[in-house]
Amino acid sequence: MEKKIIIVLLFILPIGVYSQIGTGDANALMGLPSATNLAEINAIVSPQIGSVVYNLADEKMYRYTGVTNGWQTASDDQEDSEVNLTTPIDVDQAGETTPTNETTVQEVIQAIAPITSAAARVFYPPSIEVSVATNGTFTLDLYAQYTAQFSSPTASSPSAPSIPVYAANELYYYVTYADPLVFNTGTMSIDANGVLTYTVIDQPLDFNSLINVVFVVK
Repeated sequence: MEKKIIIVLLFILPIGVYSQIGTGDANALMGLPSATNLAEINAIVSPQIGSVVYNLADEKMYRYTGVTNGWQTASDDQEDSEVNLTTPIDVDQAGETTPTNETTVQEVIQAIAPITSAAARVFYPPSIEVSVATNGTFTLDLYAQYTAQFSSPTASSPSAPSIPVYAANELYYYVTYADPLVFNTGTMSIDANGVLTYTVIDQPLDFNSLINVVFVVK
């Protein structure tokens, strides 16, 4: 009876033995089937849906999805076109003839980029004193006034960086309004470097007058 017990134990003990891949034992590793290029992958006859092949040409995995879409890149890159919005929204409704909801991150970026880009390009230069004490034709360098104030602010908050300043040829210059009782608005002009030419035809009754100037980044 004792001999039978010993024999049974000898058969049971080896079951608990585990093996381990040694360092450098590459032949023991399993890998995906590989192909030289996509043409070779597409030439596979009757692949099963879900089959995976490693493409040596672009170092990507391809998954067979069926007859309609064939072999597709099997990745989890989550590109902007692949990330769906939880709730589709219309970002640029005012700018579309037929409003549509954006459904992916890529669509949102494409829709909102023209709006934010246009808004960021327009800004007002600093306040500038314009002399209208006497009638006549005068010039005023709007660009020089802008750079003088933006380059050397009177005060700034702690650790504030310098204000970005554009070159003269990086801007378009506009006068959006000038008091027609004080200025000859028909002859007012601005050259490509931001020099305003204006003609004073009368003095304002309350000693104040308006010229609104706008800069637009090219």
